[in-house]
Amino acid sequence: MLKRYGYKEADVKVLLNEKATKDNIVKALSKMCNTAKKGDYIYIHFSCHGQQMIDDNGDEPDGLDEALIPYDARRRYAKGVYEGENHLRDDQLGAFINKIREKTGSKGNVTVVFDACHSGTADRDGDDEWYARGTSYVFAPEGCQIKMPNSETVSLHLQNGKHLAPITVFAACKPDEINYEYKSKVDSTYYGSLSYALCSVLETSRGKSNAEFYELLNNEIQTMFAGRRRKQTPYFESTDDNRVFKISR
Repeated sequence: MLKRYGYKEADVKVLLNEKATKDNIVKALSKMCNTAKKGDYIYIHFSCHGQQMIDDNGDEPDGLDEALIPYDARRRYAKGVYEGENHLRDDQLGAFINKIREKTGSKGNVTVVFDACHSGTADRDGDDEWYARGTSYVFAPEGCQIKMPNSETVSLHLQNGKHLAPITVFAACKPDEINYEYKSKVDSTYYGSLSYALCSVLETSRGKSNAEFYELLNNEIQTMFAGRRRKQTPYFESTDDNRVFKISR
């Protein structure tokens, strides 16, 4: 998809399955931070599982960090065995993204796609299996109490600035929803629903604003899951809703 839209093969870094470890993801993001230049267009796509975990610095209104689960992470906390060191917290990922926005500047552009969620388990609906890309289990020690932050002014919104690259973020579902995989009618293969929808509508996105592209994306996902009991609504946030949506120049 990226090569069809102007990226050279050398510009695309893919971490698949066992290569998608926490260390490799951090190294790739660090390299991106170091090599990004003014005016660059950056596209970051995560297609994986997600999980909530106890907030470690008091910046979350609900006392929970959101995290991505790399290949070498574990779902459950085990003291002295695995305590979350390989989870990729939203704080760490956000720091990388902010640095990339600073490096690329106001003439650059950053698009981030999260095909994951932070709740749900796999289940069945009739003859179809519904696979969720998240878990309802909060990663924390047994009996741990969630501590709410003292400040009531915590902001989770994207920050704008004249020296920062514009950024647009898409997630597969709203925070209280589950991201289900989609079984293609073409090849009966399961795909991440947001990834599948994105590839499907990108051809019709030329000249559309960020907000208009989101509507295309949402309509596609609703069509994909039409007639099903379970619904999901993609999440969208941008520093400029009216800017023309482009993942490359």
